[in-house]
Amino acid sequence: MNPTKKPKRKIPIVTVIIPTYKRAQLVPRAIESVRRQSVADLEILVIDDCSPDDTESVVRAIADERIRYIRHSQNRGLPSVRNTGIRAARGKYIAFLDDDDEWRQDKIEKQLIMARQYDAVLCGALVNGTRIKLHPRATVTLDDLRRGNPFDPSGLLVKTRILKKVMFDEQLRQGEDWDAFIRLAQCCSIGYVAEPLVLYSDGGHQRMTNEAKHKTGPELETRTAILKKHRSFFGNWWFRYYFADTLMSYLDKRRSKLAMVIYAVKRCGIAAVLAVMGHKVWRHIRQG
Repeated sequence: MNPTKKPKRKIPIVTVIIPTYKRAQLVPRAIESVRRQSVADLEILVIDDCSPDDTESVVRAIADERIRYIRHSQNRGLPSVRNTGIRAARGKYIAFLDDDDEWRQDKIEKQLIMARQYDAVLCGALVNGTRIKLHPRATVTLDDLRRGNPFDPSGLLVKTRILKKVMFDEQLRQGEDWDAFIRLAQCCSIGYVAEPLVLYSDGGHQRMTNEAKHKTGPELETRTAILKKHRSFFGNWWFRYYFADTLMSYLDKRRSKLAMVIYAVKRCGIAAVLAVMGHKVWRHIRQG
């Protein structure tokens, strides 16, 4: 044996990618939920998008040789962070976990069982510890994704060789996960574990999603690039519906509700706006 030659590192079954930015207080909890997985053959990539806080020291203080910390020299946005993780991944599969979410202990184990039949696997989520979000079928199809994206990136497990070809679109600042799911469904099979394996947090901390309540109509339109990219895939009705849904994000928390509704009608038409409002009321009733 050549003493100067480094031994080959064992290829892990799953690479877990945790993108993070300015979440030094939250990311240890996410990491710990990965360390507790019933499947231990993992590598954990924490990709820091140039956080100004002490994220690096917090992550490096966690004593686990499976963890690799990678830091961007400048802030590049979530799609780029995920792509950095994909390029660095060594596992047969890749899974994602947002830094403010957690996993149930058997999440990876249950998805790997289903991955024997599918190229990618999604799963259900428990939202804020109270509401269970589940897909009604054992597969996720293009038609499902045309009708919306109720799926969380933190619930995705996918073969690495496939994801390295798909990647995330770094031109999209919103909906990059929906775009990736659509492109995955166009080239491979997606299974679904109908259990809440992700503990999803939609709390009071700052998120891109809940920032929407402070934005104007034209500012919110910058979030519709995903719709414009796949306009022919969505078709006219779903394009207008989701355009209106984007404009009326967090409508109940806005001061100038009527002004935003009028803006949405001008941009999307009255039928789409009424449909969005009707669905908002229905969701509110169902959630109690």
